[in-house]
Amino acid sequence: MASPVDFKNSKKRRIISEINITPFVDVLLVLLVIFMIAAPIMTSSVNLELPKGTTNATSEKSQPITISIKSDGSIFLQDESTKLALISAKITDITAGNLNSKILVRADKKLDYGRVMEVVKTVSLAGFSQIVLVTELAQ
Repeated sequence: MASPVDFKNSKKRRIISEINITPFVDVLLVLLVIFMIAAPIMTSSVNLELPKGTTNATSEKSQPITISIKSDGSIFLQDESTKLALISAKITDITAGNLNSKILVRADKKLDYGRVMEVVKTVSLAGFSQIVLVTELAQ
């Protein structure tokens, strides 16, 4: 017959058969956030010096339309040089009239703010409401 002391020791020696996946999930979430932040930055090949700012990571199902404005005022739509007057028609053609498309506006930080607002106003008057100003992450 087992003594009460032996019974207490057997409870303490119970084998735990659970796998702790919390560190694995933490690493995956950090990698997900890194890729969500890095992906929009890598979509354009027009070199600009963007202003510093903060951002919220978003997930996109489709490729966003990018408008880049260089420090000399020249405008690029998806890496192709264009004029301000033609932006509305070109964006409407690219999106096939989908006014819910997200438009990313990248502007050099040395550029006059009025020029950026001209582009934003032109896109807004074309009917697009999801206009995002892209910045670099502040460090």
